[in-house]
Amino acid sequence: MFTMSFRSIVISLSLLCGVVVASACSTSAPPPVSTRPPAPTFTATPEIAQPAVPVETPIQVEQPVAVEQPADNAAGEQAAPTAAPVEEPTATPTLVQAQAVVNIQLLNIRGGPSTTNNILGSANAGESFPITGKNQAGDWWEIDFNGQRGWVFGQLVTTQNVESVALAQVIPTAPPATATPIPPPTQAPAPTQAPAPAAPAEPQYEFNVAVVGKCDPQEAGTWFAGKVYKNGQPANGYKVVFSYAPDAAPSTNPMISGPHEGYNGWDTGYYSHIISANKPVSGNWYVWIVNDAGQRISKVANFQSKGPGGDCNQAVVDFDSR
Repeated sequence: MFTMSFRSIVISLSLLCGVVVASACSTSAPPPVSTRPPAPTFTATPEIAQPAVPVETPIQVEQPVAVEQPADNAAGEQAAPTAAPVEEPTATPTLVQAQAVVNIQLLNIRGGPSTTNNILGSANAGESFPITGKNQAGDWWEIDFNGQRGWVFGQLVTTQNVESVALAQVIPTAPPATATPIPPPTQAPAPTQAPAPAAPAEPQYEFNVAVVGKCDPQEAGTWFAGKVYKNGQPANGYKVVFSYAPDAAPSTNPMISGPHEGYNGWDTGYYSHIISANKPVSGNWYVWIVNDAGQRISKVANFQSKGPGGDCNQAVVDFDSR
């Protein structure tokens, strides 16, 4: 009776399960709690007004000037002093140099303020030299003669800007004059017998013409000059001397005609002798030409200077072989 087929059992179990399920579905139960986190909700934050901050004007603060201190010197040396400011030089007025300009054809340059001093050289007319001093009398000028001290007689040069020329630092003393004094005139005795026969004719010389061309007055001194001619043409290299008497010992060394050592500016045949450059002197002067042995080879020319106030203190004496 209770024997049931397998099919019937299955069907019964199925029905039973359906009832159970139906009962379960009719019972109210709380919803299951989800384990997923909820999505965040964005809530706008209201804007809070910020209080206004006053803007201050920056105060200018004067920075102190830094004073640079000298660095310590490891070697203990003192720092170099600060260089003093350079001052602008004051302009110095230009001084005008005193000058002496030669105003004769040829001028002897002496080693001192006297015609007895040695001759350093010569200068031609128009040459100019700086004046560096004067002598005590003020009648001679010290000049710069090619780098050495020379002296010229004041009346033989034209001067410029000499107002402030001072006394020369060194004034050479004059050596004694070599000229012999003028002999006093002698009265010739009256003839006591008949005149002597005429003297033989004067011998002929290489230069048989000796002429005093002129003799002018002047108060600067006493001198003479001229030319030596050979057959009418100026000739160089001849020795001219002078003294107080014919054929007497020459008063000075011979002067050579024409350009030569120390007198390179002379004209052909020209020569010059200064008897006195300080003041005129009186005297009876004889002039002639000698050869290398000192023997006379010309006629003798003669002139007489009158001294101060005289009418013949500057003579011209020429020689010729004609």
